[in-house]
Amino acid sequence: MKKFLTILASTIAIATPTLFVDHTTLLAQAQTQESQLKTHAIGNLTFKAPRNWLENPRGASANSLHLHNKKFPDRGGGFAPKGLIRVLATISEENLETAMKPSSREIPKTTIKTERLTINGKKAVRLYESYDDGFPAGIVTYVATGKKETIMLQTLYSDSDTEKQVQQIQDSIRITK
Repeated sequence: MKKFLTILASTIAIATPTLFVDHTTLLAQAQTQESQLKTHAIGNLTFKAPRNWLENPRGASANSLHLHNKKFPDRGGGFAPKGLIRVLATISEENLETAMKPSSREIPKTTIKTERLTINGKKAVRLYESYDDGFPAGIVTYVATGKKETIMLQTLYSDSDTEKQVQQIQDSIRITK
């Protein structure tokens, strides 16, 4: 029994600093990742995306915001290059149900999954979609910010390697008012 307790005490003495270092390292990594994010706003909706992304690479208006994680290709047609992510946020003067109707959307798509959410007390709907052209996949969140106002945050991505980052952007949505 004495030998067992000696081995146990030695193991604890060796493992404790390692556990502390791992916890400290994870905390530092989380803080670094957070400092590499920038909060973007459109209307009273905010979301976080990496600080080094290109803002409004093809122009925008007061009611829209565009981001890309890297330079958007000059040529069109076919699917987007591997690793490319596009974020589009828009404000529409429509209620939630009207804003979500396919007729007001420009890209042919298939909805794979629908989630009804509440974001800071506001009704929201998140759609997981696949597209026939451009980007093969996307997540779109519609948030009703008023009776006649809906903000849409659409994140389009070209491959499954970027899906986790896209989900993090969607999960960072907040309403400020």
